Amino acid sequence: MKYLYLFLLLFVISCNQKESLNYIQYVDPLLGTGPATVESAKAKTGASLSNGQTIPAVTAPFGMTQWTPEIHYYEKQCLAPFYHRGTILQGFRATHWLSGSCSSDYGSFGIFATNKNLGFRYLPSQRNSLYMLNVDNLSPAFAATMFAEMGIMAEMTATKRCSFFRFSWLDPKEATILFDVNSDQDKGYIKIDFDKQEVYGYNPVFTDNGPAGISGYFVARFDKNFVQYGTFGDNDYKDGSVERKDQKAIGAYAVFDIDLEETVKLKIGTSFTSIENARKNLDAEISDWDFEATKQRLEQEWNNLLGKVEIETKDKNELTKFYTALYHSFQQPRLFSDVNGDYPSFSQQYKIKNTKDFDVYGDFSAQNTFRAQMPLLSLVAPEQYNNMIKSILIQAEAGGWLPASTIANNYSKNEAGDPISVILADAAMKGFDFDLEKAYSYMLKNATELPDVEDIMKGKGRPELEPYMAFGYIPIDEMQAGEQTNGEIARTLEYSYNDWCVAQVAKKLGKTDDLTNLESRASSYSNVFDESQGWMNGRYSDGSYFEDFDASTSGPFYAGNSAKEYSFFVPHDVPGLIELIGGKESFIQKLDDIFNSVYNQSNVTGQHIPYLYNYANNWETTQKTVKELLKANYDIGPGGLSGHDNAGQLSAWYVFSTMGFYPVCPGSNEYQLSSPVFQKVTLHLDKTYYPGGDLILKTGEDMRSFIYKKVIFNGKEVSTFIRHEDIQKGGTLLFSK
Repeated sequence: MKYLYLFLLLFVISCNQKESLNYIQYVDPLLGTGPATVESAKAKTGASLSNGQTIPAVTAPFGMTQWTPEIHYYEKQCLAPFYHRGTILQGFRATHWLSGSCSSDYGSFGIFATNKNLGFRYLPSQRNSLYMLNVDNLSPAFAATMFAEMGIMAEMTATKRCSFFRFSWLDPKEATILFDVNSDQDKGYIKIDFDKQEVYGYNPVFTDNGPAGISGYFVARFDKNFVQYGTFGDNDYKDGSVERKDQKAIGAYAVFDIDLEETVKLKIGTSFTSIENARKNLDAEISDWDFEATKQRLEQEWNNLLGKVEIETKDKNELTKFYTALYHSFQQPRLFSDVNGDYPSFSQQYKIKNTKDFDVYGDFSAQNTFRAQMPLLSLVAPEQYNNMIKSILIQAEAGGWLPASTIANNYSKNEAGDPISVILADAAMKGFDFDLEKAYSYMLKNATELPDVEDIMKGKGRPELEPYMAFGYIPIDEMQAGEQTNGEIARTLEYSYNDWCVAQVAKKLGKTDDLTNLESRASSYSNVFDESQGWMNGRYSDGSYFEDFDASTSGPFYAGNSAKEYSFFVPHDVPGLIELIGGKESFIQKLDDIFNSVYNQSNVTGQHIPYLYNYANNWETTQKTVKELLKANYDIGPGGLSGHDNAGQLSAWYVFSTMGFYPVCPGSNEYQLSSPVFQKVTLHLDKTYYPGGDLILKTGEDMRSFIYKKVIFNGKEVSTFIRHEDIQKGGTLLFSK
């Protein structure tokens, strides 16, 4: 009976949350946190089973810091803070994990509640406490976790830059809260200020290139005065100690004298610029001690954003999959600026800049997200999206080059391509408000100027640009200095598309000389098409092709993909690709071959391929293929994703595909149609960016496998694609038998 109080409290919380109908009740934050159990994974076993690499993040949309249960104390590459397969927790983490990734966490710290008198387990490795996560009321805005063996319950909610915890003890004797600085480098700082009743500190960020020039800063406050305190580090703790720095596993603790009925509330502000700004963020975002009010504000924020897309279906599992996919799509890029406009200057050592004109964002996993996740944000979160585009430009100004991708406020090496240029081109063609001349100057620099070896190693510019410009393709025997991987065919195809994207901006700006050159380079993909094999193939500088060819095997020329997958990465000129392949019949045969052999839904390189049947006048097969992939690769539960979510890209593909359209070629303003899986989809679009208001997609059916024969837009039959300009006008797309 001793735990009855906590169980009843959890039950009441769960019931209260279900009283009002809202969108976040359909979000399952655990989806994607376990090994895949989807239909496409059933034939796989053991290590071959993938997972979504997501976390059950309690966070604001695009929040600076996210808050999650933590099963291990590390910031190691490809190791997410939480996996559903575990039964023990070491606490809760303030994390900057890139959702669905194989990157590293950075600048994180941990929180844990215990009783100091019950054998003081102060080190994370000593805790490993059995836990019960209340899944009935788990949401993007709230989590409640009970540690039954200790009789402790922890509840948490959040804001954009802060968190709010509420702790309850069945036995409150020497109730204790601990803080960890999660540094794998044995660095960091933590300080207890007894007079102010604060704990604060920082965790310096490191990347593969060394110190990143930023830290994760935090300031913590309590609603009760702590009566004892201490710090730990180097496997030792000391009561009364107030400070630790640059030791192994450092942290601090505060002990409270409370009664059974009392709770301890904890507010934490975070920042990437300073402890003082973490304090300002906390003062601005959580000015009182009303936990429920903070939770309700975050619930409303999520409901407002998730409600931008309203679906009608009788299937509750479909509601869960859809709104969870939206939740995953709205986690990155993350907010980097403080409430006063301060932000860490990109790729520089602890230099702070300020802008009050817009929120600054970072962590652009562009090699993944240019395909669907960023285009999705342009529709349903256009204000944040516009600020993200502006943020890319201040990154380029600070670092001198457009980044391919970014992590921890620094350049990140990319296997292939110039994806940020695609994102900028897509925003430009859609008419978003940013300095287009400045953006174009950096896009053109990436496309035409040669970075030095040091810059290449940092992730600046386009690797192997010189041979690409000289040969019209990247020869497999002309590796540029500083390159550690091949990927010549992948880069050739990506650069060809990237050049086309830059050309669209050149045309918009009237840069005629640039346009001629860029349009010519946009056909470079044809230079690596091996007619004897019928696929894109590695080519030497003398013009000959690689002979030991296997189209189905992942090879070094294709950045870990196969020739079959990358041969269809010509999104800007599918008619030209069809001609190369030998006509529409041959094109369809090769598409069929891919889906019968190598296609992998979690591989972002090929996610546009199901929609290519449209270009061969075979819309029915597009619909059939897309709906089969939706059924086989997405499900409810922790194993509901077939692979890594890649910063929301896998989820964004699901959102678009269930709605019935997809941006095969960002920068073209075209969306290829499949067909909705719901009776009705309503996009409640922001009239500042979409003057026509709502876009409605209707079927009148609720059949995930149904194939339609025609589409009527605002009373007029249309082809198998719509344009962004159509969406801006608003109206109704009716899918008909």
